[in-house]
Amino acid sequence: MLKNFWYAVEFSAAVKDQPQPVRLMGDNYVLYRDSQGQLVAMRDRCIHRGASLAGGWIEGNCIRCPYHGWRYDSDGTCIEIPADQPGVPIPKRARISSLPVAERYGLVWLFVGDLPVEQRPPIPPLPEFEDPNWRSITGEYTWKAHYTRVVESGLDSSHAPFVHSVFFNLRDEAEVPPYEVQTDEWNCSAKTISKPPKRAGLLKLIVKRDRPFSSATLTAHMPNINRIHLDFNFRGYQYIYFASNIPVDENTTLTKWIGLRNFLNQPWADWNSRKNTNDTYLEDKDVVESQIPRVVPLTGEILLASDSLQLAYRKLLKSYVERGWALSDYELPALANPNGKTPEMITTGA
Repeated sequence: MLKNFWYAVEFSAAVKDQPQPVRLMGDNYVLYRDSQGQLVAMRDRCIHRGASLAGGWIEGNCIRCPYHGWRYDSDGTCIEIPADQPGVPIPKRARISSLPVAERYGLVWLFVGDLPVEQRPPIPPLPEFEDPNWRSITGEYTWKAHYTRVVESGLDSSHAPFVHSVFFNLRDEAEVPPYEVQTDEWNCSAKTISKPPKRAGLLKLIVKRDRPFSSATLTAHMPNINRIHLDFNFRGYQYIYFASNIPVDENTTLTKWIGLRNFLNQPWADWNSRKNTNDTYLEDKDVVESQIPRVVPLTGEILLASDSLQLAYRKLLKSYVERGWALSDYELPALANPNGKTPEMITTGA
């Protein structure tokens, strides 16, 4: 796991004027809205006796601990201790760490780290969310897997004929055409071409003919965001899957996703988009959860030309580890590279 990134941890609609607990990278946090509706985020642990603030309540801009009633301002400073006599000063250490928080695309983003504002990575873009020509739906699901394995499954075009046979029953035509990877400091992306999926479900209504190909632009916004942009190669119809794969802890990933489509953008069609997304998750789940080691390794696995995007993702992970941003699992041997070199891709026949 990595510090110094923005993590989308909850849907905005779920955070109201009551404490909302979230868990990220093995730590507990609490979210709430103050009297002006502004988001507040802080660690979910009273500095007094360690009680969870999630069981407390909101008073104006403050949160009150349910155990002894200590009251904390939105910056985490304790401003009242009911058990003290009047005039007794509040200890200077009586404060809880608050976190930078932002709202984008109907998601709540937390920044966990120690970088100054001007050096922080950007929140990934999703301009289609504000576009009235796109309709959005949301959902979530849980994996018993490390988030890096989940992210890589969303970057992998070669598994579709074997795992997603409902739409891609083309095991005899599983070749992945060459593709080019684009990488910068915070992202890696590639456009892939494949045989079109079957015209199943509502695709039978909107796609009236067979097509020679469809395309997908697969992107990892580091370290845990998948964006899958599908183009059906028919009348400009497209679908975008934008997923925050939240590292709850070293063994659990909670995915909160947004699905956007620019076709059939009436509410009655939402069920089909949601069903397709959930079915894809259920098909991926057992395979992803079976992978060993838990954390994607930088050595020991054989990566082919079809895995070029996963290789780019791993190189970016390694660059952040080298900056000293690693937390817990990234310090394990699974990501160690004994010779200090960046792993090279192995091509077929090499």
